[in-house]
Amino acid sequence: MINHPDPSNADIEILDPAKWDSEGQYKDVVDATRKACMGGDVRVYRVAVGGARVEYWVVGVDGTGKGKEPKLVGVKALAVES
Repeated sequence: MINHPDPSNADIEILDPAKWDSEGQYKDVVDATRKACMGGDVRVYRVAVGGARVEYWVVGVDGTGKGKEPKLVGVKALAVES
């Protein structure tokens, strides 16, 4: 799903949203994701793409209710870290 250039060697970290966004700069993104997944658990995945390029995936699962097919919901942000 993330279309990593080398999936078997991908450097992926799972982060707690509160620790990832300790200053609240992305609170709206985390809140919108939480709302889209009906209050479910939201996690942030940090994926090193190469060099200083990084992707952040803020995701949760929707459809945990009875009779619903689960769906992954969230957003992806691109970053350059120095």
